[in-house]
Order: sequence, then structure tokens, then C-alpha cells
Amino acid sequence: MPRKVNVISTCFNEELIQGSTQEDNLQRAMNMLDAFTELKPDLICFPEVFLVTGGDHHHETSEELTQQTYHALSKQAERLNSYIIASVHEWIGGNKYVAAWLFDREGNLAGRYLKYYPTDGEMKLDGITPGTEIPVFETDFGKVGIAICFDIGYPDLWHSLKLKGAELVVWPSAYDGGFPLEAHAWFNSYYVVSSVRTNHSKIIDKTGKILASTSKWGGWTAKTIDLEKQIFHIDNQYDKLLEIQGRLGSKVTIESFSQENIFTMESNDQEWPLARIQEVFQLETYKEYHKRSENIQHGKRKADV
Repeated sequence: MPRKVNVISTCFNEELIQGSTQEDNLQRAMNMLDAFTELKPDLICFPEVFLVTGGDHHHETSEELTQQTYHALSKQAERLNSYIIASVHEWIGGNKYVAAWLFDREGNLAGRYLKYYPTDGEMKLDGITPGTEIPVFETDFGKVGIAICFDIGYPDLWHSLKLKGAELVVWPSAYDGGFPLEAHAWFNSYYVVSSVRTNHSKIIDKTGKILASTSKWGGWTAKTIDLEKQIFHIDNQYDKLLEIQGRLGSKVTIESFSQENIFTMESNDQEWPLARIQEVFQLETYKEYHKRSENIQHGKRKADV
């Protein structure tokens, strides 16, 4: 069945809020969440250690403010009936981590990710301890992974999230990130949602296409995505697209990519889930096509030995 997810990502436009206190930034997050009520979000994302945006990045967050932030986000998640992901500095067992909290729709802490690859500076200057696990979290709409900032440079982490079933990866960060995020989305065939302290938080399709972005003048962006969307190769299939569109009309969304020789398809109708469309029109996904080709290749190599 179609799995439509209303995603909101935020940025904090750091250059515009220099001198902000951590209390200012918590209030800024609360103001955003108040404004998102009518958007009916399923997932809202905030940047890496968002409380320090525009201020002293090495200034310690008090335990009192950390707890205040936790409870404020929890209440908003429950009020909005939405998942929220937000990153903070957190002390656990005597060690300091860059953490990302995942709150569920009832305001409960549904998961916590501890940054696996902190920078040299974070470890030396801020006393950050690296995390030891790369989890994937179950939500009521699908499986979500989290990577934080410097994690962007380690493809093994992103591939590990794919192997564990992630369908969407949220990347809270201090900076924009750029094209590596699009590459991670494409190579792992999942959505990537970035949330940054700077200007350009993005919602990225599993093809690597940027679907939505914040800007210097707009600190949030919203997009409905479908986790059931599939990628297909055009070989032996592109001539079916007009027939599918003509028969199903608005029940299906098709987008083609001529340079990449692919197209994507998502269902907009519960009576026509993508699995049914694939069966009726005998469509082969991009992965299935490659796997079938690999099997033939292996057979021919063995025959030539």
C-alpha cells in the first residue's frame, strides 16, 4: 500500500542569529513547532546540537536545560501527533556524546543515536565520546536511520543502515552537506532528510533528486514522500508508461529520468498498490533487473571457464 509520510525539516540560518543563547534556540524550535500544527506532520527534524546555533559551540549545556529541552520536545511530539528528531549534547554514564533523540507520536523516547564518527576537534576540545552502535528505528510508517554531520564521510555507515532496512535516513548537521547526501540516497535507494544549522536543509528522493529545501529566508520545508516508491530501469519497460498513465490516471505518479535511463513510480490509491501495478503491467524494478542480469553474467562466466 502507499505509505505517504509528511516530512518537515528545519534549518536555523546560523549567520542570521549570531549571539543567540541556548534558551533563545529552544524557544525558536518551540515557535516552529507551534507553527507546524496545521501541516499535520508525521516527522519533524532539527539540526545537530541545535541549542548552540549562533553562539559558543563549545559552551556546555546545563543538565537543567537539557532536561527542559527533552520535556518540551516530548510534549510537542504528543501535541502534534508526530515523530520528532532533534540533536543535543548529552551526558550518559559519565561520557559526553552528540546524541539524536527520536520521540514518537505519544511523546515517548522511541530511540537514541549517538554520533558514531565525531570529528577530531569534537573529541579533543569538547570531550565527545564516539557512539558504538548504528541502529535503525521502527516507526509506524517505516524504518528510520540517523547519521550526524561528520558521519557523512563514511559510506560504510550509510550502507550499514541500508542493510538494516532503513527506508529514510535523517542527517542532523552543523553544515549543509551538499552532493554527498544525494549520492548516499542514490547508492542506498532510500530517502535522506537533512536538518542543518546553516541554510539548506533538504528532503532528498531515493534517486538523489532534491525534492525540497530550506533557504536563507525560510527556515523550514515540508514534503509528502512515499516510502513505497520504486525505481525502474527503462529497458524493456519504457513503452508501457503511457498505457499505465492512461489506465490509472491520477492513481499513479510516474517520473522519468532520461540521463539515468530510469523512471520512478508511486501509487496514490489504496486499491492500486505498487505491487499490484507491477504485477498487472509486468514491471521489473531496477534492483530486480540488475539481479537477473547478474545471474546471467555469473552463468556465462562459469560456462567460459
